[in-house]
Amino acid sequence: MSRFARSSGRAVRVALRRGLAGVLLFAGLFAAGTGRGATGEDEARRSARLFGQALTSGQASLLRPILPATGKIHLAVSRLVPEEGYFGASQVEALLADFLSQGSVRSFEVLRLESDGKTNALARGRAVLTDRQGRPVRLGIHLAFQTEDDRWVVREIKETLE
Repeated sequence: MSRFARSSGRAVRVALRRGLAGVLLFAGLFAAGTGRGATGEDEARRSARLFGQALTSGQASLLRPILPATGKIHLAVSRLVPEEGYFGASQVEALLADFLSQGSVRSFEVLRLESDGKTNALARGRAVLTDRQGRPVRLGIHLAFQTEDDRWVVREIKETLE
């Protein structure tokens, strides 16, 4: 192979690499600029964080964006809500508001999130709270999310021991 053929072949490979890198950079910038870069898992994580923000701020009404318009939510959090069962969105908000009027959540951290990115997500979190009797409690919380009308809504809130 001649020296010219080798150098022109090398030049073509370099040009292809640079072109591919440019296309990938442009695609990434386009996705970030249009807001389409976020995955379903990112949105599910935001919903789990919103759950924690609502509780730590003491404002159960902040849960509304992640409460379903239809169907029920399974609650099994005896330290927050005395009853276990399936409740509508407004009932969940009222039950958590009742807890927040007597107790408080000092911190909430999302420890892990698993999702198929499309329809289901499970989040594991940790809450540090003061219960209705004024006792400090460290609590694990599992949240199950499903999509509803292009948003992630909570379908289950369950406590676990830390």
